[in-house]
Amino acid sequence: MRVLIVEDEMHVVTRLRERLNHLKPGIHIVIAGSRSSGIEALRGHEFDFIVCDLRLPPNDGGVDTDEAHGLAVHAEVRSICPGTPCLFFTGFGTSQNVLEQLSSGGTHDVLGTSELYPMTRLLTKDNFLTCVERLESFNSELAILDTISVELSSSKVGLDRFDRRSLQLLGRPLGGTSIEASALGGLSGAQALRAVVKDDRGRALGSYFTKIDLRTKLKKERENYHRYVSPLLKMGHFPALERDIEAGIGKREALFYQLADEYTKSLFEVLEVSENDAIAVVEVLRDILAPWTEVREEKTLRIRDLRMERIDDSVFQPFRGVLGSTETFEEIEQDMTTSCQHGDLHGFNVLCSVSGGAVLIDFGNVGPAPICTDPIILELSVLFHKDSPFRNNPWPTNEQAEAWFHLEEYLVGCPVPEFIRECRQWANETSGPAGLPPVVYTEAVRQLKYEDANRERAWGIARAAMRMAV
Repeated sequence: MRVLIVEDEMHVVTRLRERLNHLKPGIHIVIAGSRSSGIEALRGHEFDFIVCDLRLPPNDGGVDTDEAHGLAVHAEVRSICPGTPCLFFTGFGTSQNVLEQLSSGGTHDVLGTSELYPMTRLLTKDNFLTCVERLESFNSELAILDTISVELSSSKVGLDRFDRRSLQLLGRPLGGTSIEASALGGLSGAQALRAVVKDDRGRALGSYFTKIDLRTKLKKERENYHRYVSPLLKMGHFPALERDIEAGIGKREALFYQLADEYTKSLFEVLEVSENDAIAVVEVLRDILAPWTEVREEKTLRIRDLRMERIDDSVFQPFRGVLGSTETFEEIEQDMTTSCQHGDLHGFNVLCSVSGGAVLIDFGNVGPAPICTDPIILELSVLFHKDSPFRNNPWPTNEQAEAWFHLEEYLVGCPVPEFIRECRQWANETSGPAGLPPVVYTEAVRQLKYEDANRERAWGIARAAMRMAV
């Protein structure tokens, strides 16, 4: 257990250390002696528990202690890690107004026991032993939680202790003793996993698409699910959001979507085995997305604004010279048909069943966009997604990338030509050929922000789109 103690009185710190150092499993204690060092520690690290004196100096070594500085630490906790339990030492003369501020934060099930735990507790310093007892009890409960094993399917899945804790908090209320985790791709930096909870006999208790990231980043995913996904798409075409864990995992949040057992393969895995089966899944996808694409709006969009949504100027600027006169090109405004789009429809965000069914996962980019966005992303993911089985194929050559809009020339040597045709036909039918270049350009230059991307291919496709648009 990692504990932050924000306290300027060293005799209090020493007593806490002496009482906590004997605990097993051990407690790692970080000491901050003021408001500024406490806030610095909170911003730079993640903790399981926070102990803080209300009266603090503004800086280390200061003597001007004030309740305002403890309240500033409390406000920082509530802002960046509101799911981390805190204990505040207060004085006998602390006003009711201050006590009410400290008491904010509510309760959460931080240990997976289905019991609500207060996010902020208040103690006077004469109740020092009570503080120790609470830390001891919390440490013991975490040790029990850690008995739930997390088994990784491959070295590609790298989980730290708070990622693992998220999965353990999922499994404990279900009676799980182990969790199998496998990667489902993704380029956003979030953990995107399939998690299967199992009991002590190895029986599956539930299968989940799991997304773990900083709370600030998952906020949009959660909002998109409730705004665009669950009210608009048909049940069975997406996994239902079953649990949202916001406490006990540092600065993070974890979303767990219930998956039916039959959805065992990604679209990439299907495509690698059978191009015909993958084409059939694309046809299913078009039906799944129909409730979004049937509601359309005509808009005049500037190409630069489209590009800025995918890669901002600070990242894109070094590549402008390679592509030529992008400034002039990006000022072009074009009338385009828009609708709700998934916005990240690569081959790992479509899960498939043996019977040919499909479900969508990962909703962080869902929202209004040009109507051909999804099929173009799906087609280009075959080339650019870091885990695409075709990424390292010699097709397309750099010359073929420049011929992206000349399909027959482009497809020479393609390992999955009919799948590419299907995606291209979908894009053309939704927006017409004239609607493709701005989106193709945007999605091609988006690849430039990934250091391991094949940038020559991305440049070639982007230049092809620039020529077609003008």
